[in-house]
Order: sequence, then C-alpha cells, then structure tokens
Amino acid sequence: MVTARQRHQGRQKSEAQLALELTCMSNLLSTSEERVCFKDRLSRFLLVSTGWLAAYAPGRTAEDLIGKTDFDVFSEHHASAAFADEQMIIKTGEPIVGRVELETFAGRPDTWVSTTKMPLRDEDGQIIGTFGISRDVTAQIRAEKALADQAEQLSAQNERLRELDGMKDEFIGMVSHELRTPLTSIVGYVKLLRDKRTSERDASEYAEVIQRNSQRLLRLVEDLLFLSETHTGKMAVELRSADLAEIAASAIREMRPEAERKNVGLTLSTAAVPRVPVDATRIAQLLGNLISNAVKFTPQGGKVEVRVGAEGDRAVLAVADTGVGIPAADREQIFERFFRSATVTRALIPGTGLGLTIARDIVTAHNGTITVESEEGRGSTFKVWLPLELPVPGVPG
Repeated sequence: MVTARQRHQGRQKSEAQLALELTCMSNLLSTSEERVCFKDRLSRFLLVSTGWLAAYAPGRTAEDLIGKTDFDVFSEHHASAAFADEQMIIKTGEPIVGRVELETFAGRPDTWVSTTKMPLRDEDGQIIGTFGISRDVTAQIRAEKALADQAEQLSAQNERLRELDGMKDEFIGMVSHELRTPLTSIVGYVKLLRDKRTSERDASEYAEVIQRNSQRLLRLVEDLLFLSETHTGKMAVELRSADLAEIAASAIREMRPEAERKNVGLTLSTAAVPRVPVDATRIAQLLGNLISNAVKFTPQGGKVEVRVGAEGDRAVLAVADTGVGIPAADREQIFERFFRSATVTRALIPGTGLGLTIARDIVTAHNGTITVESEEGRGSTFKVWLPLELPVPGVPG
C-alpha cells in the first residue's frame, strides 16, 4: 500500500520535474528565433518565444503577454481567425500543418508565413491548449513565383516561336506562290513571242503581259529587300525638298495600266502644298503600295482617288477606293507583317501582306502618321500626314 508520505514525495518530485521542464522550456524560448507560442484552452498565452515577440509584438516581453489573448495584440480580424482555428483544434484534436498564407495582422501585403498549430496535451493525453509555430516564407514564395513567372514567360516565348515558325512556313509558301505565278506567265509568253507564227499585234499584247508581270516581280523583290532593311534597323531616309503632287502623279502613271486593265478609274486631286522635306523614293514607294492595294482590292468599274493637300503644319496624302473594305475586327492588325484580312483571303486576292507594313514604316521614318477609315463592302481611305518642315533637333515633335 502507498503511504501518504510516499504520495507526498511523489507530488514533490512531480512538481519539481514540472518546474524544471518549465524552466528549460522558458530558457529555450527566450533564445529561440522561431515564432513559437503556447496557449491554454481559452487561447490565453502561456509561453511565447523571443522570435514570436520580435515578429508580432516588438517592444513587449513574454511576461506582459501571459494570460492575454490575440485580441490584446492583433486586429479584430486576425485575432478572430486565430481564435477560431485554436478552438477547432481543441474541439477536434486535428492539427493545422504548414498552412501558407498572407500575413494580415500588420497590413503587409507582401509577407507570407507557414503556420502549424497542434493540440497541447497533458500526461494523460487530455487537450489542455494549443501550441503553434510560424515561419516567414516570403523569400521562398517569391522565389517560387519568380520561377513560375519565368516558366510562364518561357512558355509564352515558346508559343511565340511556334507562331513565328508557322508564319515563316506560311510566308515561304506565300512568297513562292507570288513568285511562281508571274514567272510562269513570263516564261509562257516568252515562248509565245518566240513562236514564228505570232503576229505583231499578239506580240505587242504578250510583251505587255510580260512587262506587267515583271513589274509585279520587281515590286515583290523591292518589298522583301525593304522588309530586310527595316528588320535589321538599316532603313534610312534622305530628306530633300520635293513636290508631293509630282510624286503622286508619277505613282499614278505607273499604276494606270493595271487600273485600266481592271477598268478601275484612277484620278489625282491636288491642292496647293509647299515643297516638303521627304525621301522622294520612299514616298513614291509608299504611294505605289497604297495605290496598288487600292486597285487590287477594287472590283471592275470601281474608282480610286489620290488626293494631295495640307492641313495646318502637315501635308496630307490620301488614297480612297470603292473596294471590298476592311472588316472592323481586322483594322487593328492591317499594318502587321504578313497580315491579310478575312475578306481578302476569302476572295483569293493574291499578296504577301507586306504593303501596308512597308507603308507604315516609311511614314514612321518621316515622323508622320498613317490612318485608315473603312467600311466592309464600301471601300477604304488611307491618309498619311507628313510634317511640312524638318523637326528642330532637341525639340519634341
């Protein structure tokens, strides 16, 4: 039988052991940078570590917090959430392990913590409270986010490379077709010219076809060369005083045979415009592309009008047609390389989709602006604004 003295000695030993354990735990927590806290069943603080105080209650001591709750330290929102977690753990015995979340108590939106909360049990296994450990994992989250961002960027770059590869194949096929068609025509009509049975009248018509297809080939080669120059940043303009009306008249003369072949009216309207500092060759190329497109996309019996004038301190070039027009959904993309609108594709109208890209680049090189107004089925009007005077160095345009 256990005597009263033995029971008393056992209690003394147990109390001494508990005191020793508490002292050891207090010493450990007072030097630990880990964010550790112990609470009773009412979520009142029993013990907190130095790391916990530094993170959540700087300037206060562990003794200050004994018997207090989160409501004495944190905001109502944060304290209520913590209290609900702890009471659920006490009720169910189920821990919360490694929950990663944003810190909400201090209003720092970029701070992340990993929190673990466990039931605190006595020697008999009864739940007498909770203990929790939290760690700042902001650096880890940022690193993971950076890796995720890099992976997303890499995925986007890979997708863009696939798109470019597809565009390259499409471009090669398109250019091959654009080259083959006029070349086949030229070869065929040369054979007809060499036929001794060909009459003089037929020979003249064949020569005209050869000339027309040769010009088409020349324009395609010039476009490709221009594209190469702008892609490598080599394009330059030599600005000299020029008469825009003369440049426009010359561009119309070059396109008139094609317009007449399609029975498309091609007219020029000019107003008084002073001589303008431009690269005449490039402006001629710009107008050539705009007029060529207008004639190409205008059905037989339609009209194309080229206008030259001035508005304020800018010269204005306009090319208006009564052609197929541009769908609203395509107008934002028409100046992109190789882009061809759905209307043009459905109508099987040939082309590489480079003409408007080249026009835009030429206008940009002249510190100008190009716009388009269009209605599907009712035609388009492209307008180009060019400065009447050279910009003054160092002064914004």
